[in-house]
Amino acid sequence: MYAGTSGGALIAAGGANFSERPLKDGGKKVWHDRIFFLSRIGGQWKEVGRLLRPSAYGVSGTWRDGVVCAGGGDARINFSESWLMRWNGQAIAFETLPPLPAPIANASGMVIGDVFYVIGGQGQPDSTAALARMFALDLGRIPSERQWEEKPWPAGAPARIHAVVGVHQDELFLFSGTELFADSSGKVDRRYLRDAYAFRPERGWRRLADMPQATAAAPSPAIEFDAANLLVLSGVNAPWGSATGPGGATPGFAQRIWAYRPGADTWRIFSEGPSELDYLPARVTAPVVTWHGRFVAVSGEIAPGIRTPTLLSLAAAP
Repeated sequence: MYAGTSGGALIAAGGANFSERPLKDGGKKVWHDRIFFLSRIGGQWKEVGRLLRPSAYGVSGTWRDGVVCAGGGDARINFSESWLMRWNGQAIAFETLPPLPAPIANASGMVIGDVFYVIGGQGQPDSTAALARMFALDLGRIPSERQWEEKPWPAGAPARIHAVVGVHQDELFLFSGTELFADSSGKVDRRYLRDAYAFRPERGWRRLADMPQATAAAPSPAIEFDAANLLVLSGVNAPWGSATGPGGATPGFAQRIWAYRPGADTWRIFSEGPSELDYLPARVTAPVVTWHGRFVAVSGEIAPGIRTPTLLSLAAAP
């Protein structure tokens, strides 16, 4: 889904699921255009509008009390549109933003200050290669001067979809993701990545310590849990890329939570399961929104083809 905050409320829109028949039973994915509003945790969701068309797997974030969105797609094509949604007290108001230079879905990104970043992704639903491209839109400029700018890609880094981004002291972090390639029959295959990078506009990219394990499609952005740690929740690696996980015993994703310390460039296991963060079940392909001092992962996928109708809400460390 696209998600962010406006008017003090959580806004969630679009998305895709298998609402008519489960994937394991041959169900087809369905894309949605409905927009929902939640005034408080524990409150009731209200439907407050619709997107221009059904869309999912775009990039979204919060900027100046609005939800900024870019890209996404449906079963046939990916989109280049970008827009801003605001709650005006009665309905969702839309503002059109410049379109991305190319159609993109399954990208990663976030807002840092006034700049909206979109990183990687996939040009079309049937693309057998990901995009090694990064775009930035300065939302702080007057509307007539807003324009997407292409930024450099990390030197030597594979193109990717479903990476995890994060921010610490205004530096952008890029973790993991999935590289796409064509197998011997021409069908798309995946390679789960462990590499990590950090970016500042004034000095470009720098390589970081590799992750101990891939965490593709983990809820994103990563959680800035305290002054020293970015948390990456679960994610997909090669063993967990199947429908039933390692050994066919567990129908879901690994519960392991990783902590990255930017100051030391080190990784450690933060939690292995529900005992510390009540993190059950693990979820992937979910946007993370900062809301009322908490980090909220909106919906997401708890096993291949199975979405959850819940929010995961975590409090930041004091």
